[in-house]
Amino acid sequence: MSNLEIVFKEISKNKIKLAASPNGATFEENFKQYLRKYGFNEISKNTMDDELKLFLTKIKKDILNKDDTMLLSNSLYKRALRKDFADFYIWQPYGSQEFPDFLVFSQNSVFAIETKFSKEKQSKPMWNSNIPKKNSIYIFANHEFLDLTYFLGHDVISEDERTKLLALWEQTDKEYTKWADDFNKKIKNGAITNDYGFTTYIRRAYDQGKKHNKNAILDFFKNKNRADLENNVISFIGLHS
Repeated sequence: MSNLEIVFKEISKNKIKLAASPNGATFEENFKQYLRKYGFNEISKNTMDDELKLFLTKIKKDILNKDDTMLLSNSLYKRALRKDFADFYIWQPYGSQEFPDFLVFSQNSVFAIETKFSKEKQSKPMWNSNIPKKNSIYIFANHEFLDLTYFLGHDVISEDERTKLLALWEQTDKEYTKWADDFNKKIKNGAITNDYGFTTYIRRAYDQGKKHNKNAILDFFKNKNRADLENNVISFIGLHS
């Protein structure tokens, strides 16, 4: 069994303790403790060497791709030039506002892990501008419920569903660009003064609800498929570590 499999089995055993974290920042720090306990060293963005910095730059486009997240190979380790480039993690590799919260490097793969934490009585994560990504791992904990669960992106949204939702935003962005160009022309020709600079913007966001499916699963803790989703994460890690 790989070290990362053990980490997820252990956080399942201690889900009440982890979910009792007072806030999201503390929850992430507590998750780090499990990573370190089971063999993963933390490498800081400020202390990493040039080879690792270059690797992070090369994979950034794939990791941040809105369409999906590939499960990336840990080529640094596989080249046999850097045997120390396995069993470590980087926290917030692309900044605090960017996906993911953790990149965890095993011998074979680079796992993208996103943590979701809520202090309110909230049974589903907040997704904001990132829809669940296919090969990424999500950990969701709730302070009020003292519960924690985890799942893979492709287990909660199908490829076709993701494609259609993303296509809507592509179309929306094009329409907004056309509107903005027309608005600017009218300002230039004096049809609109825009003295106080009023404008608008479109905020990309995703949510879960029953608008399209009255039977949609909106409670990740009472989800009848919960055990399967969690087991799938363990199997996924075991297969690719």
